[in-house]
Amino acid sequence: MFGALSFPTLILSLHDELRSDVDGRWRARAHALALRRIQDPLAFLDWAKRDRHWSFTLAEVLRDPSLRPAEVAARLMVAMLEKIDDELESTQPELDAAVAPSVSAAAIGHAV
Repeated sequence: MFGALSFPTLILSLHDELRSDVDGRWRARAHALALRRIQDPLAFLDWAKRDRHWSFTLAEVLRDPSLRPAEVAARLMVAMLEKIDDELESTQPELDAAVAPSVSAAAIGHAV
């Protein structure tokens, strides 16, 4: 279903779907969802191995050589989703700080 060019689309669609969980327990669902959605685990792992950003994450996941490719692919997907989530959370204070001066200026302008 997903070719090499659309793995980033798969990652982002899973991330968007899981982030919409209102209870915040998306990580509990991520593994099972990744197992179902990754149709070709070997192709996914090969793509990640060649990707400069995700190859390091793959290396971290491959510490247990006894896992089946489907399990490695699912664990890799969860690790990717966690990294994306961490990156978004770490940039949020910067975005808030960048927006705050303009919001403050607008509030000051309206107060005058």
